[in-house]
Amino acid sequence: MKALQITGAGEYGIANVPQPTILDDQVLVRITLVSTCPRWDIAMLGGKDMFDQTRPPDYPLPPGFPGHEAVGVVEAAGPSVQGLRPGDRVAALEHLQGQGAYAQYMAYRERDLLKLPDTVSDRKAVSTELLKCVVLGLDQFEDVKGKSMLVAGLGPAGILAIQVARLWGARVIGIDVSPERVAAVNALGIGEAVLADSLGDRRFDLGYDCVGAAPSVQNVLDRTNEHVVIFGVLRGELIYRDRFWMNGIKLESHKARPVTERYRRLLLDVLTRPEMNTECLQTKQISFKLYAEGVETLKRQEAVKICFNPQEAF
Repeated sequence: MKALQITGAGEYGIANVPQPTILDDQVLVRITLVSTCPRWDIAMLGGKDMFDQTRPPDYPLPPGFPGHEAVGVVEAAGPSVQGLRPGDRVAALEHLQGQGAYAQYMAYRERDLLKLPDTVSDRKAVSTELLKCVVLGLDQFEDVKGKSMLVAGLGPAGILAIQVARLWGARVIGIDVSPERVAAVNALGIGEAVLADSLGDRRFDLGYDCVGAAPSVQNVLDRTNEHVVIFGVLRGELIYRDRFWMNGIKLESHKARPVTERYRRLLLDVLTRPEMNTECLQTKQISFKLYAEGVETLKRQEAVKICFNPQEAF
């Protein structure tokens, strides 16, 4: 099969690699659509490790890496797989170590896939892995109904967060430093968005930061009365002010945890809501031959995400 492989900073090619073999509890999936995860793609092609930007990644990256937001069709299932069979459409929730979804086929554990109803298109489901992470982060608030919430950063995670929080009953405002991103969110009609420096003295019950840069998190924390969750990868240091301690404001990072049956129901509920717009994330669909150009487009914030059909894009 064919897979994209990043071999160095700014360098990549198309590799011919063996089709994955599956274990008893795994399924083989033919990938029909895969989406970029901008920070991963920008960092890994740009010569910086995703979590430690003082050093480069270990090149060459595994074939298909860092692709992980994917949807596809089950081709084969191991003998201990109970809930999936060939022909089922599935979205990835996790991936096996050492594999990447910028490839024509992937092996997954059954528990790392979400079976999709026919009513949910590939384009709507392709970023379910990101949606899962956003849902897990918002669930750390325990109950958002009736609460006011500030969501910082209107990239892919923020666009999903403002919609899910609204579906769950929160009163949400999204902020960004980019006028183009603010205008785009408002034009989509998926929630209210304003420039970060236009909030005045407004305060919120809850804060959800999808940026990670310390100035953004600090701004959210300074405007929140009860609870802040940092979804983005934190870079820099924060000040936990005296009044935060006096008021009992809770500050925590996003917590990765297993996808329980409850979370599967929440994800399917969100994905099947007509008012939930996840297709808007996929700004462009291109060939892997244009991967570097696509990453540059992401860096310039001229696209939210870019998707590829691995059965055709090589």
